[in-house]
Amino acid sequence: MVYNNVGIKGVGSHLPSKVVTNYDLEKSVDTTHSWIKDKLGIDERRVAEESPSEMGYKAALKALESANMGIDDIDLIIVATSSPEKISPSTACIIHNKFNIDRDIPAFDINAVCSGFVYAINLMIPLISHKVHKNVLIIATEAYSKHTDWTNQHSVFFGDGAGAIVLGYDEEGWMSFESSANGKDTGMTGFNMPLDSPFVMRGKEVWEQAIKVLPTSIKSVLEKSNIKAEEVDMLIPHQPSINILKIVANEVGLPMDKVKTVMNKYANIAGASVPIALDDAIMNKQINKGDIIVFTAIGSGWAWGSTIMKWVK
Repeated sequence: MVYNNVGIKGVGSHLPSKVVTNYDLEKSVDTTHSWIKDKLGIDERRVAEESPSEMGYKAALKALESANMGIDDIDLIIVATSSPEKISPSTACIIHNKFNIDRDIPAFDINAVCSGFVYAINLMIPLISHKVHKNVLIIATEAYSKHTDWTNQHSVFFGDGAGAIVLGYDEEGWMSFESSANGKDTGMTGFNMPLDSPFVMRGKEVWEQAIKVLPTSIKSVLEKSNIKAEEVDMLIPHQPSINILKIVANEVGLPMDKVKTVMNKYANIAGASVPIALDDAIMNKQINKGDIIVFTAIGSGWAWGSTIMKWVK
């Protein structure tokens, strides 16, 4: 189903200043820069010295500025995170407090891990299209460095950062989406992060799930919106690895020059990958009004989804 009158009105991101390169990791991990670069497409990543809520707040300020709006124009705040600084209160309420909002508006977190941002958008599309909400601030913020064993080979995968959008009612826009999950297929073992210890990952299981479900998800939203692959101007995926994305693009029928990647600079920023990549594309003038854009992501669980839209800004 295609939902009319909904579009992204502002985008922002925030990246920590601290940079950790592959060469830095070679000093403590049994790996090499060339392996990380060839297999994952990563040169370096950012490591946060600030909280996820602070990063999310800074990204949100930029998204509001991009939309030419203030916080008083927002009627709902959603934060997608799987690495919050606290279980309670929610990161959304912490950011609500940072804005010092005088009025009461709903604010809550969503956790679908790397697909959390896409899930949040997909939840809001029908509500905005049907005027239940007018302008929603969606923030994704992650700090996996705080949940990483830096002596383990898997420490090479993740980086920290935050991205945000204002999703709102717009008569020129339309969107369609697909969200799904399956807890059976290695969902509890492919990627697992207990409360009291660093994450553990089985890379082969992540690979197998991603190359199986992401092409199917993208094809689903293309079919729902009656759009052919060749009509897509840009695919903005979460950033699991460059080789996964090459397979996904080939399965869908998209050339890699239409696939936006930022993992070389930022690694996999989990749920914040998509909005950070989107903001990077905008800053580099790679997106134009009227373009057809697709988001896609898969996260631990497994949970995954895709969003297709006409770019209205």
